[in-house]
Amino acid sequence: MNKNGVIAVVVMVVSVVLVGLWAMRSAEQGPVGANCSAPPSAPTGVAVVAEGTKGRVTWAPAPADESVTTYIIEAGSTPGSNNQGTFVAPATTTAFDREASAGIYYVRVFARNACGTSPSSQEQTLTIR
Repeated sequence: MNKNGVIAVVVMVVSVVLVGLWAMRSAEQGPVGANCSAPPSAPTGVAVVAEGTKGRVTWAPAPADESVTTYIIEAGSTPGSNNQGTFVAPATTTAFDREASAGIYYVRVFARNACGTSPSSQEQTLTIR
């Protein structure tokens, strides 16, 4: 087998191992006592504001009876897209700031727990001048 064949085999083996680890991790249950009957509901109270060249996204905290581990913020240049970035924020925060070039951004927030990811919040339009 030549050098390229060996590299292809190594890449394939590493890929299979990583997919297996991902599958095992995805099947794990949440922490003991975590409410994992369903993914959280969509974040509410989402608002955006431009502060110079920075965009700020805020949202209401999750209801006390919902376990949230992280929030996912998506931004796109067209409605529903995430081509401008996908960002993760800890469950302990309800705000996210990011430098951005001038333009119009469509922003959504999701909540995540051990059971999955919520539906999207209502999309907001952020204009950076």
